[in-house]
Amino acid sequence: MKKYLRLIAVVLFISACSKQDNLPTFPVSIKSVVKDAGLIKFKAIPLADNQLKMSFMKDDNKTPAKIVLKVDTTTLATMPVTDDGAGYVSATINYAFKPGQTYNFLVQSSVGKDTTYVYKIPAYTHAYIKKYNYQKILPLKYNQGPQGFDLSPSRRYMFIQDDINNVIQTSRIDLQTLAVDKVNFDLTGSPIRAVSDHELLAFGNKSTLNVPAYTDPGNEADVLARYDMNTNQSSFVDIVSRSYGRISRVINNHVMVTNPIFSAKTASLIDLSNLSDIKYSLNDVDFRFIDQYSFGHLLYKSMVVNTTNGSFSTPINLNDDSGLLDIDDATGYAFVTSIQKSANNDLTTGFTIYKNKTLIYQSDFKYARSSSFPIIYNIKNDVVTFYQYFGFDTQANIDGYYTLNLKTKELKLIDANSSSYVGTDYQLKDGSVFSVRLDGVYKLTAAN
Repeated sequence: MKKYLRLIAVVLFISACSKQDNLPTFPVSIKSVVKDAGLIKFKAIPLADNQLKMSFMKDDNKTPAKIVLKVDTTTLATMPVTDDGAGYVSATINYAFKPGQTYNFLVQSSVGKDTTYVYKIPAYTHAYIKKYNYQKILPLKYNQGPQGFDLSPSRRYMFIQDDINNVIQTSRIDLQTLAVDKVNFDLTGSPIRAVSDHELLAFGNKSTLNVPAYTDPGNEADVLARYDMNTNQSSFVDIVSRSYGRISRVINNHVMVTNPIFSAKTASLIDLSNLSDIKYSLNDVDFRFIDQYSFGHLLYKSMVVNTTNGSFSTPINLNDDSGLLDIDDATGYAFVTSIQKSANNDLTTGFTIYKNKTLIYQSDFKYARSSSFPIIYNIKNDVVTFYQYFGFDTQANIDGYYTLNLKTKELKLIDANSSSYVGTDYQLKDGSVFSVRLDGVYKLTAAN
């Protein structure tokens, strides 16, 4: 009997083991911990009335993975946040935003397997505003920056460089017909400075005419030449510093340059009509502060250089943290950019506007903001148009063109357009704009 009982027990044990092995298994549920992470820095980029791109900085530990669009507690849309290939993570949200409606966002990021951080973006109002139509008139592969383009004194033509397959190519754009011509002269390493509609200042070559004998003990001297597109010839202007020098824009047929700093130790104000010059000792003039970006005046250390006698005058008394951008002669407005340190020791930027040495407008100071004023203004009824690009912030700052009414002090977004490379704009009297951007030269005209 005991034998049978043992046999039955063994059979039951084997049967029980067999049944246990065949039971389905379920994963053990791990409860996720959700943590309120407060506000998050972001960029809001309106793409259309019903489309919004939200970008965030990458964080090795807490990179956002999902964004939720809400009105109060109602969820309207949910989108994954992914790498956008531009160094950030982004999500594009398609939703029929209502004008004036306040929205909020939740942004989620996961750390490990059991912790979710939830950030908030409160009080967003969608506004897609377009004043301009954009027409690309010349594509650029590798824009050479502000040194690589110029306007002719007549403002009829723009000269601009591009780097195509490691070869510098220079084009001339007719700003009336939009026709594009190629400049045959090798301008590699040369800043673009237009003397006329068909002439440029450039570093010379072996074919340059009338070059005097000169020594170069510092091995940094070069020939500054005047190149003529019509004749395809270049002629001598001066001996300048290639490595350390500065070359201003051509103003009133004059240019200010740095001569070789180790041998000549001078700067020169050159009259291009006859090549006569006024010399400045580098003991008195710090060549680093010869302005290369002003298109309206020759500037040195926020002072205006008189092209007739070479004297310096101070239009506005500024401290060392501010610099004169330029003066619009048609209206008398002077534009100044400034920097200051915040309470967190961050460098912040702002701008001021003067008229007849009187302060008219003072902006706020903001971290990682670029305010780009045009090189040629079209100020009508005391309203100036300029471009602003913002860094990441915990509040929505929309990149694009703004108008500032210098009488009422009203600042208004007129064209939402985001470009990390702040373009250089030339405003025309008819309201259109030529804009040099990272990927090309555009003509902006008012949309119907």
